[in-house]
Amino acid sequence: MLARQETQTRSHVELMPLSPTTWRVCNDRFADGDLRRVVGYLQTIDDGYEMLWMRPRPGVVYRYATMDAAMTAISARLELTSDHD
Repeated sequence: MLARQETQTRSHVELMPLSPTTWRVCNDRFADGDLRRVVGYLQTIDDGYEMLWMRPRPGVVYRYATMDAAMTAISARLELTSDHD
């Protein structure tokens, strides 16, 4: 369902589908072309979702049981780190 949508926004999180199972996660506070806009990549895994963060430190990975849990955590983290980008 979500992969067919162009974007989904929750708080300042914008998901851009790259495939049926992978999304680019963006912070919509920043304009297209601003390096701070892309914060990571979310993908489905066997038992949930995995978020590969690119900001503030590239390579950090978190796993979530549901898409809702992932979106809640991503939104919260963006709220905490947005003033420091």
